This record gives sequence, structure tokens and C-alpha cells, in this order.
Amino acid sequence: MITTILATIVALGVLVTVHEFGHYWVAKRCGVRVLRFSVGFGRPLYTWKDQSGTEFCIAAIPLGGYVKMLDGREQSISDDERVEAFDQKTVGQRFAIVAAGPGINLIFAALVYALISMIGVQTPVPIAGELPAETAMKTRLPAEVVSFDGRPMESWERISIAMVDVIGDQKTVQIGLRPLDSSIVNTVTMPVPDDLITDESPLVSFGVRPWSPPIEAQLARVIPGGAGETAGLLVGDRVTAVNGNPVADWAEFVTAIKVAYGLSTDLTVERAGLTQTITVIPETREGPDGPYGFLGVAPVVKPLPPELIRTVQENPVKALWVGVERTVEMSWLTVESIGKMITGALSPENLSGPLTIARVAGDSASSGWYAYLSFIAYLSVSLGVLNLLPIPVLDGGHLVFFAVEWLRGKPVPEQVQMQGIRIGMALLMGLMFFAFYNDLMRL
Repeated sequence: MITTILATIVALGVLVTVHEFGHYWVAKRCGVRVLRFSVGFGRPLYTWKDQSGTEFCIAAIPLGGYVKMLDGREQSISDDERVEAFDQKTVGQRFAIVAAGPGINLIFAALVYALISMIGVQTPVPIAGELPAETAMKTRLPAEVVSFDGRPMESWERISIAMVDVIGDQKTVQIGLRPLDSSIVNTVTMPVPDDLITDESPLVSFGVRPWSPPIEAQLARVIPGGAGETAGLLVGDRVTAVNGNPVADWAEFVTAIKVAYGLSTDLTVERAGLTQTITVIPETREGPDGPYGFLGVAPVVKPLPPELIRTVQENPVKALWVGVERTVEMSWLTVESIGKMITGALSPENLSGPLTIARVAGDSASSGWYAYLSFIAYLSVSLGVLNLLPIPVLDGGHLVFFAVEWLRGKPVPEQVQMQGIRIGMALLMGLMFFAFYNDLMRL
């Protein structure tokens, strides 16, 4: 819980600060007086002023922030102050100030992606162990996924992104598969699902299961008080048979136990060089598909062999280019996903709110620096893209007003802007409540 809270506060705090700094920096370059730069909302915890009189503030609620500028529409200003007021600047200057927030979020994301690429990351080679039946018949499994929709693939993460990209746009997709016992790449056709299964990865929706070397049915952990401990199982035990039926690996052992819920079951176990029989009664638990057996034991998991691990690392120049490419790709994916939700190609149930963001923040932080930095980069992309949507209240809505002002040669009427802001606020609140509802349904 503490990790989740801290990871969320750090991620949002950094990204909001970056966003508002974009507004602040360009505003100062355009000669606008910035009255306050606040990180967070609510009661100020710490404040200070710079030589220009800007008050910097760290507030109690660290889930947002704002930059307050001198504006004649919001307060009375003298004739001498008008030159420093936001509303007195040219359309181009106001456009640049507002666009700088989302813009710097995208720049920041590119830099984070570049940093990840420069440091380098080790990732499992994407090897498919299971495919849709009609696809699996056309190749030998397991096989490495070397291309998807004509694009080379180096990781499951890249494949998942590519999968989301084709949902709703095409019925089939070409994938390149290289069986582990061959150097020949087979290009086969795989069906594209109509929708992304909510709360599941794109791999699940496509019917793809990653392959990994078989795990031996040897116990690394026995949960205290579980059915396994009650029966006398010990760490180090190797299960070779269930009710006299041999089990080759952990997967076969789990399958046999799942169907034996509540039943007396004989396990053939190797312990300290000796073979013995231990009788267990698996605990009955309820799952989505009905009851299943549970022993409360975990296997010995060995690291993947070096040949199944791929290191992806680039020099600084190439890393920067990769960062830009990745940001553009994720930005387009975000826009596409929004469009597909509107058209029905993606279920609106995939819309996530603050609870999901917090959960992912905590999970990524627990998984290591690569996962957490990737999360921050993607969240920065999302913040930048969503703020550019043409919805009044958001930065994108203000940019639309400025564009119309530039075309008309005069500002959009104040009453029109206010009405647009009311509609935008209602729309935004509705989306927030819907996203929060989706979060609660996932608990």
C-alpha cells in the first residue's frame, strides 16, 4: 500500500510539475508575469518567491498543480501592468504558452524513453507457446514471434502495443514465426478479435500464450497452514506422480491438483534421495470457471537461460531517436484508442481512472526501475495527448479558441467561451465518474 501511494505521488508530482513548468517557462519568455507556480492544491506547505515576484508553492494535495498568470479578465490591472498580462499578448504567444504544457510532457516522455534505451534493458525473447487453433496448425510451436503486421518485434511489450493498434482496423494480421528448432520464418495469418478483453492483456484477447521452459514440480515454498503443509509436504520435495499418474512438470502437477478439490489424493514424492507417498486433500476454492483444488505450494523457478534473454541497448544518438519514435507511437496509440472507444471497436470499459493508475504505479514500482520509468513515460504521453483534446477546460479547448480567434481576427465571444467551458466541464466530470466506476468494478 505504501509503495503504491508513494509511487503514485512521485509519478503524478513529477509529471504535473513538468507540465506546469512548460506553461511557466514559455510565459516568462513571452513577457507574462507569473503570479504563482503551485505543485499540488489546497493549503500551502512551503512557499518562496524569486526575484521577479513569482510565488512558488508546494501544497498539501499532491495530485495536480497550476500556474497563475496576470490576466486582466480575472483581476483589475493598471495600465502599466497590461504589458505583462496574459490576455494582452498576441494570439501566437497565448497559443504557445498553453501548448507548452502538453508539449513538454511529450518531450519529457521522449527523454525518458531515450534514457531507458540508452541504459539498456533485458527482456525475454518473445516465444509463443500457444496460438489460436487455426493459426497453430500452420506452424510448429514453440516459435519466436519475429514480426507482427510487417513490423519487426523484439519483445512482448512491443507485440502487445502492435496488437492494440490493429484491433478494430482489420480482421486478420500477418505474423512471422520462427520455430525454435528451425531458422526458417513462417508467415501465417492470425485472426484479430473484435474487442480487447477488459482487464486482460492484448495477448489474452488474441489467444496467445507466451512459452517458457518447463518448470520442474519441485517445491520452493510451502505456505504455513495450507493443505500441503498439513499433509506433510516440505520445501525441496519433488513430485513425480499424482494418484500413480506421472507428472512431467509443474503445469501437469497443477492441472492434476485443480481437479482433485476436496478429494484424498496420493502424491509420489522424492525427498532426500528416497521415494515416498504422501496423501493430501486439496483445499476447495472458487474461481471464474468453478471450484478448483489448492495446496498452498510454489515451485522452484530457475532463471531463463541466456539464449532466451535479449538485451536491447542503444548509443545516445540512436536512443534519442528511439525515444522520439516511441513517443510518437504511444501518442498515436492513445489517439487511436480514444477513437476506437468512440466507434465501439474498443469497449469503454477499458477506460481507466485514478484507482487503476495508482495500482499500475505500485505494481510497476515493485517490478523495478524499467517498469516504473516506462509507466512514467506512458503516463506523460497520456497527460500530453489528453490535454490536447479539443475540449473546453483542457489546454486543447483553449487552443481551439485561439485558432478561431486567429481566423476571425477577433476573440471568441466571452459567453460562447463560458458556455463551452460548462459543457467541457460536464463532459470531463462524466468521463471521470465513468472511469472511476470502471475502477471499482475491477476491484
